[in-house]
Amino acid sequence: MEKENQLINYFMRSLKGAWEIIKLNPKGMDYFDKSADGFWKSFWAIALVAPIFLLSLSVSYDLAVEQGHIISRTAHIIDFILRLPLIAVGMIFFTRFLKIDTYYSNMIIAHNWLWVIANYIILPLSVLITRGILPPDMGTFGVMAVAIYLELYVTWFLFKHSLKISGWLAFGAMAFKALFALTMMQIIIRIF
Repeated sequence: MEKENQLINYFMRSLKGAWEIIKLNPKGMDYFDKSADGFWKSFWAIALVAPIFLLSLSVSYDLAVEQGHIISRTAHIIDFILRLPLIAVGMIFFTRFLKIDTYYSNMIIAHNWLWVIANYIILPLSVLITRGILPPDMGTFGVMAVAIYLELYVTWFLFKHSLKISGWLAFGAMAFKALFALTMMQIIIRIF
């Protein structure tokens, strides 16, 4: 029981750090366990997001098929499971190439926990739109605005402060991550 409480406290502290990053507070980095163990534990983010992802997939998949989107559930699930590990692999090569890898581990830890919060904001909004609870126009605009804020501005902020690099380098890292994730998703879709 005590070990479970420690794990829950660990998750809560990490998510608090991610929330501080979303609020653009660089002190959010202080909440993360930046050890090697903390690096590997940050991939628990996949398990924490899995319930909301599976709910969202089950609610919106049939509607997407009706609208002509032909992407298998298997491709969605594989993309979901592999997204964080593939980003971690891609970013190690990118940061080493640019010689900004000193704080690579810190960046991945913060990114993974930020991904949890982002999914728990965006996926429920998507489900509400799919179910017609939110008007499609307003809801879609809201999801896009939140996604742009989180995926662009907050990710830029995270890279700038976690890697301790300039704003321009952070912009390049953010662009690389986005293009890399999109490319990997497209490859997975083509395979499955």
